[in-house]
Amino acid sequence: MNPTPETPDLSKSTRSHVSSPPIADASQPHSGQSDIFFAAVKTTRMPMIVTDPRQPDNPIVFCNEAFSFMTGYSEEEILGTNCRFLQGPETDRDVVAQVRAAIARRDEIAVELLNYRKNGSTFWNALFVSPVYDDAGELVYFFSSQLDISRRREAEDALHEAQKMEAVGKLTGGIAHDFNNLLQVIIGYADILEARVDQGDRSGRRAVEAIAAAAARGATLTQQLLAFARKQELRDRLLNFNQLIEDFRPILNRTAGDGVVMRQRLEENLWNCRIDPVQAEMALLNIVGNAREAIGRQSGQGEITISTRNMIHSGDSPEGPANLEPGEYVMVRVADDGPGIDPQIADKIFDPFFTTKEMGKGAGLGLAMVYGFMRQSGGLATVESDADGAAIALYFPRAAGVTERRAAPVQPARSGGVERVLMVEDQDDVGDLGKSMLEDLGYDVVLTRSAREALDHLAQDSDFALLFTDILMPGGMNGVALAQVVRRDYPHLSVLLTTGFADEAIDEGARSYELIRKPYRRADLNERIRAVLDRPGART
Repeated sequence: MNPTPETPDLSKSTRSHVSSPPIADASQPHSGQSDIFFAAVKTTRMPMIVTDPRQPDNPIVFCNEAFSFMTGYSEEEILGTNCRFLQGPETDRDVVAQVRAAIARRDEIAVELLNYRKNGSTFWNALFVSPVYDDAGELVYFFSSQLDISRRREAEDALHEAQKMEAVGKLTGGIAHDFNNLLQVIIGYADILEARVDQGDRSGRRAVEAIAAAAARGATLTQQLLAFARKQELRDRLLNFNQLIEDFRPILNRTAGDGVVMRQRLEENLWNCRIDPVQAEMALLNIVGNAREAIGRQSGQGEITISTRNMIHSGDSPEGPANLEPGEYVMVRVADDGPGIDPQIADKIFDPFFTTKEMGKGAGLGLAMVYGFMRQSGGLATVESDADGAAIALYFPRAAGVTERRAAPVQPARSGGVERVLMVEDQDDVGDLGKSMLEDLGYDVVLTRSAREALDHLAQDSDFALLFTDILMPGGMNGVALAQVVRRDYPHLSVLLTTGFADEAIDEGARSYELIRKPYRRADLNERIRAVLDRPGART
């Protein structure tokens, strides 16, 4: 194995034949070239040791100050011991066997090994071992240079994790888009049936309600998939997380349950951040819900602590996770005193569909949604665990400006009108459903299957009050581009967009239009249409 590019290969210089220096007692001074060599090695910043294979168990007979500093042991504690004293429970035994075999063969070797310091903490050690021969060609020592590469390994692991999450995110985002269209058909026709089933037909109404409830649960799962895939549109606002936690505390307390004490440790003068408050609240609910489950598996009695603080993270700072970009952050930490998380599964808890709950009690998407929301917000979610419990930390980028007040609740919309609606939907079943729902609400509807067909129709007949169009469509023009043309050429038309999926580019263009997400309910569609058409200045 060759040394890593970031570390010089010292093995070539130590391969030269040298007179065997009497270093069985490394504390004694040496003479001649040996004295110069060991004086230089003693003061270099790279950790180095020398072992003596002629003695039983190949003990360390020399170490420099850098090795002592890296491991936390004094020179007196190191000399006379075998290198295995740095090994621990998580040290890879296969790598140890490789080193042992190379020494037995008197070969050079370069490996990366997880070692333990005196205080019990771990570090990744880039280890380079070379044999040293005397003038007669006899093996006299093994020379080893070493380097703490923990930060590099953490960065590599973070990159691999990010690549894995990105790949899974693309897959789940595509699945969610198609699934939302299927759910739209189920939910829409369930709403139409519910309006037509006789009030006295209890069994019929229960069947329709069961269909709608199951489809609604499916819609919730797809929204979580879209959040994980970072394909969920964020309606971000400048907010202070301390205020959000205070406003949301009653719901968090109910989520935690009677046997759990909720505590807060909120930093004064907390910085503001730009976030979607609804998604932030959902993230807190998911984390607190998981903490409650962990406490419940242990005793049902415990504490959950929500803390906030300002944090400045620099690239070489030990504070903060290795894969967090340098900058200023608001950290929100939710900790519980439950049994903690098994280290073997700690790196899987943000994976979609991974759950430790019993079958049927969790879909494994709650924390995946948190992870996707944080990445889409420009931040990061991490997990910590030890014998005292587990904690999930959220890092939100700091934002400047004055915080905004929440908008007043929207007043209930009046019932559907008789306006003409131009609907654009390329999926036949979704389009037929939408037309039926709009007609059932009292609107006069013309259904087209593409943006180009819609523009051709408008060129012949532009007497419409509303353009209701899907965003993602084939043919080279999506719904946002169509809306922009309509706003320019037919300014009297109001516009309502819909989609079961979106990306950042589409979201950016769609921000100036009203949007309803698939799958939508009949009442929600009517409410959103009325909000658009009844707005002052809109055509009636």
